[in-house]
Amino acid sequence: MELIRTQRRKWSWTDKRTLQGNAVIEVANDLVDYWPLTLRQIYYRLVAAGHIENTRSKYKDLSKLIKHMRLSDWLPWEVLEDRGRHVTDKKGFTDHQEFLTEQVDGFLEGYSRCLVQDQPAYVELWYEKDALARVFDDVVWPYCIRSVACKGYQSITFLDSFRRRALEAQKRGQIPVILYFGDCDPSGIQMFQATQQTLREEMNLANIQCKRIALTPEQVNLFNLPVDPGAVKLTDSRYKKYVSQYGHLAVELDALHPGKLIELAEQAIQAEFDMTLFNENKIIEKEERQRLTQIKERLVANL
Repeated sequence: MELIRTQRRKWSWTDKRTLQGNAVIEVANDLVDYWPLTLRQIYYRLVAAGHIENTRSKYKDLSKLIKHMRLSDWLPWEVLEDRGRHVTDKKGFTDHQEFLTEQVDGFLEGYSRCLVQDQPAYVELWYEKDALARVFDDVVWPYCIRSVACKGYQSITFLDSFRRRALEAQKRGQIPVILYFGDCDPSGIQMFQATQQTLREEMNLANIQCKRIALTPEQVNLFNLPVDPGAVKLTDSRYKKYVSQYGHLAVELDALHPGKLIELAEQAIQAEFDMTLFNENKIIEKEERQRLTQIKERLVANL
């Protein structure tokens, strides 16, 4: 069965749309170091610059505008990615020679030493927005710690997986630390509080540290982030308590410039570690990689 669809309206580049398109290009160029971006990241940069209003309808208009900019080859396809869709790799090599070449080229490659194995803290970086995965994954990788996407309220199964990692860290004499990044709104604030309460009171993880790094009401004011009071749901059971403490603030984590997010994350991570010890491990890692390269050269020469 196939539904009969009406013909789509033909897109035309009006002066207003062209002007908005130029603003999008300006933002994309400013954020080129952080490609691929999300639509929200571009949206909030445009709001902050005063190019568009902070409303749901303008967000939808921007989505349509960017679609046609890409279809018109005005905006490179690489600027954005859809992180909500999953595509698997396919199985199989062309032949055994391709497989052999890949195995030889990759033999003893990719070694990394855990640079924080002897640190006093076991650190994980948690973030509420799955769309920011690429930003946070890139930040934590050099520090050998986990980044954890924890959209919404965490299930007990999810928290148990952390509990197990935390207990293993405690056995090694390390203090588990969660560095948290989330929205500044009623749910965003309360979610992290509820997580801490569950871990400490119901899962017996008393000796853990949970630190909210962003987003805070102070940061909203400090960085002059776009606020959308309409985004605070009046039906939210946490609304009245939140407003009494923070006012009508509703700001998404995406509103913060990715460069500032990276800066805040790196500062928070480094504050938990003995960086002298960390750098000593980097020196050892370099020496170990050199030894592995020598071993590989000898073995491959004898094939």
